[in-house]
Amino acid sequence: MSKLYLIGAGCSKNYAQGTTDIPGLTSPVDKDFFEMAKKVIIRRKQIDQTWDLMLDGFISDLSRLYGYLPRERSLDDLSILNEEDLKVLDDPRLSLESVMTTISLESELFMKQPCILGYEEPNMNISIRLAPLIQLVTVTISEALQGPPCSKHRKLAESLEQRDIVISYNYDMLMDNALRNCRKLSDSGYLLPFQKVSNGVTWEGPDQAASEITLLKLHGSLNWIHCTYCDSNLMMRYEKAANWETSIPRQCPKCGELGSYLRRLIVPPLLTKDYSDHAINYLWGAASHLLQSYVNEIVAIGYSLPATDFASETLLRTGFEFNRQKNIHVTLVNPDPDGRVFERFSRIFDPDKITRQKSLDEYLDTL
Repeated sequence: MSKLYLIGAGCSKNYAQGTTDIPGLTSPVDKDFFEMAKKVIIRRKQIDQTWDLMLDGFISDLSRLYGYLPRERSLDDLSILNEEDLKVLDDPRLSLESVMTTISLESELFMKQPCILGYEEPNMNISIRLAPLIQLVTVTISEALQGPPCSKHRKLAESLEQRDIVISYNYDMLMDNALRNCRKLSDSGYLLPFQKVSNGVTWEGPDQAASEITLLKLHGSLNWIHCTYCDSNLMMRYEKAANWETSIPRQCPKCGELGSYLRRLIVPPLLTKDYSDHAINYLWGAASHLLQSYVNEIVAIGYSLPATDFASETLLRTGFEFNRQKNIHVTLVNPDPDGRVFERFSRIFDPDKITRQKSLDEYLDTL
């Protein structure tokens, strides 16, 4: 039998070795995302003139939806964001999931394209309008986590035993790097068949060596990309694809197509997340199978089982039959000041078998 580790955004908040030059920037979570993103926007404006062009439409949409009047602009500064434009990012009503869901629903419900000869045209407004925000998410996380591997993730990785399973809901690579540096993770440990893998110099076939630990990234990863031409899944083993401008055609290392669009393989943080991508859908099925077959203990680190995370709750309910649910020991590593995380897990697992640790440091001290 094995342990299941559930890794959420709160776990990445423990990264304390960052080398970013942006004051106060830490790995974002849902509720503070726009606070952190604003820091990155202001910094990137100073070094990247295309940054404004990418974000201008998104900031305008956000201002309109949350009641901020657009400022008057001259012909010379139509695409130049300034401090007044960015005030909307300080609005306490904003969270990443709520904003992304609002924009998506507006596109889907109220900006539908008219039918042509009785046929509906694909509604491209959704992906086009969300693309700048997805880019902002990946760049903000990448910037916040610049630096050497995380020492706390390393200690956690060292404690994992063969056949343990990690389910990560994070896009970042903190856990990936920690497990690789401990020689406990190979390409095969992701359970996702990659057609090509970048070793930092060239593209090659994936490493099929057995992996001690299985790492399932159910929302995708910053270093995973997908060729929309040949439908191949690709991985950059040691680097992030966060700074790639995915609207620019590139040459696919698998099919060689010069005009391929290589998009990030991540699940956008919508309220109703889309798991229809074949790779992501496959990983959820693999997770369910592993829970049913091997797991007898859960450690949830920085993961609060949000009330809106229906897929994860369904995974835990279906992965553990009712009789097994009552025998699973759960450790919650979370400050949980109001007890809501404990309450959510108690709806699935026996409250008497749930123990709590307030921080990752406190948990690591018990190992």
